[in-house]
Amino acid sequence: MKRLVVTGGGTGGHVFPALETAQAAVERGWDVRYLGSLRGIEGGQCEKVGLPFEGFPSGPVYRFWTPKGVRSVLTLLKSTQMALRSLQSERAEAVFSTGGYASAPVVNAARKLGVPYWLHEQNTVPGRTNRLLSHGSEAVMTVFESTSKWFHGCRLVRTGMPIRRALRDSAQGKLPLTHSLEKAAPIVLVVGGSQGAVALNDVALATAVRMARTEVQWLHVTGLTHFESTAASLQKLAVRGDYAIKAYLDADEMASALFSCSVAVCRSGAGTLAELAAFRKPSILVPFPHAFGDHQRLNAVEFADMGAAEVLEQKDMAASTLEPRILSWINDRDARVQAEAALAKWDVPDAVERILDLIAPRQAMNQPQAQGVGA
Repeated sequence: MKRLVVTGGGTGGHVFPALETAQAAVERGWDVRYLGSLRGIEGGQCEKVGLPFEGFPSGPVYRFWTPKGVRSVLTLLKSTQMALRSLQSERAEAVFSTGGYASAPVVNAARKLGVPYWLHEQNTVPGRTNRLLSHGSEAVMTVFESTSKWFHGCRLVRTGMPIRRALRDSAQGKLPLTHSLEKAAPIVLVVGGSQGAVALNDVALATAVRMARTEVQWLHVTGLTHFESTAASLQKLAVRGDYAIKAYLDADEMASALFSCSVAVCRSGAGTLAELAAFRKPSILVPFPHAFGDHQRLNAVEFADMGAAEVLEQKDMAASTLEPRILSWINDRDARVQAEAALAKWDVPDAVERILDLIAPRQAMNQPQAQGVGA
């Protein structure tokens, strides 16, 4: 049995790809343990799926010349020592990391012990941890084509993004979509990400008011935090027509929404874009303007450059700017066909399998020659 340690976290963008990969590794018969941060969401998510988890008191590293920065570095050193002991006790044969501050102690420990490790970078602009630890990795696995310019002197392999299996299977026609939305009128799907986005919520409602005479359906996923306020605004504005709001959608509901919609209005996180690609859906992308390294804007630009999306900066977003973009996608069948073809070319349906196949050859038991490569 292969002994794999999976790490990565702090936020869902790192955790969920790691979880999908970990669960697939378990199905292959591998012995898998998740190591992460006690302050991130990974512990709770591992508990939900029954995956062994060990957490460390790691957190973001701040500017080291400040008191907060000194404390964060000391915490990182402490967490690295804890990770060293864990990797040794588990006799880990490989480490797979999706980045984020939660992964730094674990990958640092792997380097010290000579345990081979693989990095997965979800965004166009790599995070600090992956950038710093890429040298010595067995490979850096990427999602976006343009990520390669950030990495030099290490092996790069584009594996694509692991997305929720229920979504992937529905997108590939392996599961029936018994709850698909009614498609008598075009459907606009508005999603602000797992936490929602106030800016998107407000403008979507204003746009629906402006488009009251247009035959269109709206499905608006507000995020749990913003559901009540959005519902109140919906009632206050007396939005006419078919406008449904949801706090969140489970995997089956999201699959139906993506399958049925004509266009999506959303942020441009890597997971969101990978799901749009899986269902071949064009989008109007509103990048989160404060994302690290401006990566959401650059994610969106890659989709726009291949004809699969249009980028609308948050500062320029208003009902008067969103409406024509929605109508353009709805009314231009040729553009939608072009977007579908581009997304089909960009999408990697077997991302999880590619990741595990890269790890497996260097992960066999009783092969000491594999040790020391990443040191």
